[in-house]
Amino acid sequence: MAPRLGILAFADADGRAPHVAGKVRAGAAAGVEVIVRVVPWAADIDEARRVLETLMRDDGMDGIFVQFPYPDAAWAPQLEAMIPPAVDVDVMSPERVTGVLNGVERLPPVTVSAALALIDAHDVRVAGRRGLVIAEPSDFAAMFRLAFVRCGVQMLPLIRPAETTLHERLREVTVVIAAAGIPGSVRANQLAPGTVAIDVGYFNPGGRGDIDINERIAHLDAIAPVPGSIGPMTVSCLVERTILFAERRIA
Repeated sequence: MAPRLGILAFADADGRAPHVAGKVRAGAAAGVEVIVRVVPWAADIDEARRVLETLMRDDGMDGIFVQFPYPDAAWAPQLEAMIPPAVDVDVMSPERVTGVLNGVERLPPVTVSAALALIDAHDVRVAGRRGLVIAEPSDFAAMFRLAFVRCGVQMLPLIRPAETTLHERLREVTVVIAAAGIPGSVRANQLAPGTVAIDVGYFNPGGRGDIDINERIAHLDAIAPVPGSIGPMTVSCLVERTILFAERRIA
């Protein structure tokens, strides 16, 4: 039986579910069956819960993935708490989040795995550098920061995108992870020479990244821009994670 991944997605105002088609194609190419359930644009949290419950009742599901962004960010705790840890491929359930933050679980969210895979694939050395995550406080941001601590990066405390000292902090580090979800909120020329920049802020209309690369980037050691870097690699890591969970289930 092929590995099976269930995706809960949310329709936009045009009735489409963004960021899903590529996951379905990637799954098919790797022999993973992807089952998508879409929550209508006008739905409320109760309907979203019902759709997720239906998806999880499907027999033989190896992974469950909830597609960002939520129609309402306040839905996150209720929906994520419903995901059984055994099929939580993206570290969303409270149990798996706690496991990662406490060092019990070593598999981070798939987007974090994607960032690590990118720097490994291009032989970018980050150990010994100082780093910074730009994001609103969240478990996701904390797990991203922790993953780079484990890579040997001296990570400064997380900084919010609206913080007045952001520009000053950027000059103190050479690893920058931009995960604010605010298009163009960081200008490439604000980054210090030799910086390794990873843009994670791609869930917005038009798929623009947090880092504005219209200006010069030659002073950077490496950059994973949006679009074209973290998104496709995240899809690959999601498919790979689903296969891993399937192997665990039948072992």
